[in-house]
Amino acid sequence: MVSSAWRAWLAAFVFLASVTALVILSRSTNPSIGFYVAAMSIGSAAVALSLWKSPAITARTVMLVAVAAHGLALFGETRFEDDFYRFIWDGWRVLETGTPYGVAPLDFYDNLAVPPAMQQVLEWINYPELPTIYGPVLQGLFAITTLFSGADPLGLRILFGGATLLISALLLRRFSPEKVALFAWSPMVVAESTLHLHPDILLSLTLVAALYWGRRHPVMGGALLGLAAGVKLVALAAWPVLLRLPPKAMIAAIVALLALYSVFAVQGQGVGFETTATFASDWYFNAVTYELLDAAFGPEFGRLAALGIAGVLVLWAHAIAHDFERVPLGFVFGAILLFAPTVNPWYLVWILPFAVGRREVTPYVASVVLPLSYFTGFNLDDLNLADFDVHPYALVAERLLLAAAIGYDIFRAWQRSPAAQKPKLCPISEPKVSVIIPALNEETSIGKTVQGILKAAPTGLSQVIVADNGSSDDTAQLAREAGASVVYEPERGYGAACLTGLSAVSPDANIILFMDADLSDVPEEAASLLEPIILGEAEMVIGSRALGQVEKGAMTTPQRLGNWLAPALVRMIWRMRYTDLGPFRAVRRSSLDALAMADRDFGWTIEMQVRAAKLDMRVVERPVSYRRRIGQSKISGTIRGVLAAGTKILYVIAREAFGDFGAADRRKARPSDAAKTKDVTISA
Repeated sequence: MVSSAWRAWLAAFVFLASVTALVILSRSTNPSIGFYVAAMSIGSAAVALSLWKSPAITARTVMLVAVAAHGLALFGETRFEDDFYRFIWDGWRVLETGTPYGVAPLDFYDNLAVPPAMQQVLEWINYPELPTIYGPVLQGLFAITTLFSGADPLGLRILFGGATLLISALLLRRFSPEKVALFAWSPMVVAESTLHLHPDILLSLTLVAALYWGRRHPVMGGALLGLAAGVKLVALAAWPVLLRLPPKAMIAAIVALLALYSVFAVQGQGVGFETTATFASDWYFNAVTYELLDAAFGPEFGRLAALGIAGVLVLWAHAIAHDFERVPLGFVFGAILLFAPTVNPWYLVWILPFAVGRREVTPYVASVVLPLSYFTGFNLDDLNLADFDVHPYALVAERLLLAAAIGYDIFRAWQRSPAAQKPKLCPISEPKVSVIIPALNEETSIGKTVQGILKAAPTGLSQVIVADNGSSDDTAQLAREAGASVVYEPERGYGAACLTGLSAVSPDANIILFMDADLSDVPEEAASLLEPIILGEAEMVIGSRALGQVEKGAMTTPQRLGNWLAPALVRMIWRMRYTDLGPFRAVRRSSLDALAMADRDFGWTIEMQVRAAKLDMRVVERPVSYRRRIGQSKISGTIRGVLAAGTKILYVIAREAFGDFGAADRRKARPSDAAKTKDVTISA
């Protein structure tokens, strides 16, 4: 305990000393960029190492030390950065004309109506030939700070420093103090918010607040995500979290964002999208991996490739999250920066608040190495480098250390000890198996299918139910004659028929076996599907055609493709290995109830498998044979059926990936009121 307490106080001392050094250097006449970067990098490294496993901190200590550091930063000056001049100018323009958009600062150079204080600001604005790029939320805040502090950046310092402290306070409500201190006591965070005056900290504040309040107050969460996009459009990468909330959250986000932009759009001078397009297509600085894509595909297609790769990683990160609060936004923004053509050091504040409570070291290594990007030709006064070219040694150090950190995190993720082995289920001493066979116009095969399963007589067979899905032939009559109970579901859909079949299952049934009505499944193989459940080795057993024998012509090419793609996506997202979506399957009844099956058509099988993966059920596969069906398939037999089934399967995977498996999904699907059952005694 003493050792950890000393590490905590050491971290606090190093943090405050680093911020003090930055403030003193910023007020120097000709500060050394080397010492300045060292204060950020070495300070960030020392704080992170001291705090990594230190429990001896209180929330009050975290906040008091952070307040002291930002208070010190209020006395600093902004060196090596000049973006804040644009913020002050934009604020003045909003106060004067109602909008900062559409007119470049360059157009005001000879305008005598500009006050002297703003003339001095105007002289220092970078890229004066371009209209402003900053979002409507920032413009409102710039106007407020300019109203109260004029051309003095003190108002911006208080705004950005206050935002950083608010983030720390919100994080302390969810995480332990020593974890929050890794963010709150980062010299780089103080430098890039209160000292360097970058508004990106406001993006993080709105996102952290959205995650904190979103579950309890979905409309507020949505509105906050709308505000986040109003700060910077990159926040749209976080919007898939809204799919885990009620629809009103997404509506609130869209309404909030549109309302923010409409305030300026109605004035007819645009909303900054033209400069955003210029930034996206032309700007390049300190890229991490983008150069590889640029070299391979050229600038235009390289940017598209980078956008595509980052987009896939962003969607994957959202999909693998278990719930709303645990969506890895740090990974989301990290993926964007990894492939972005422009990576400024202050972009790291998009990531650090969401690294709190996680085990990855990459964000903290990034806080050490990204300040090296301040070693530019302009800051070094190096005539051999262009103004915004980063020194080659700094680039090499950045990339090597980031690559090492990313590699280490990936290695640790793969090497983590597996979860404790699940306790074995109790064997089912008296199995009672109900067989459900959905059928639509299967008069040529239904009788043989029912007779086949009755003749096979797997252990515990007590009931065979044919769910007639609105057949116009003699399917129902022939099923009854063969020895099955028949229920009727007039609404077309495989899932609808299965749900109605479940409504007729005997109350004492403890295993449900699903099979098709077209004789493609081999009834004699039912015993191999039931055995693991009876023995307590599995909750669900899927008959895998991929592991068994498939008769030539029994599966079409689209079926084989779907059977590869869907399981691959499930494995990628939920780490559950499947080889097939086969309809021949057995499920423990209590486990099937927990799945709360609701899909009423082509998505039934994949919904069952995905939800089993999400609930971490014991699922095994057994090889089964698959024969050419009798009659034409309603799915694989038509182009329309193939497209509909494929689309629905992908939709179900997306729905389950981006939505919580919560109360809305656990509702019980009610069978049609038209469902009727006629019981028939089943003989061996």
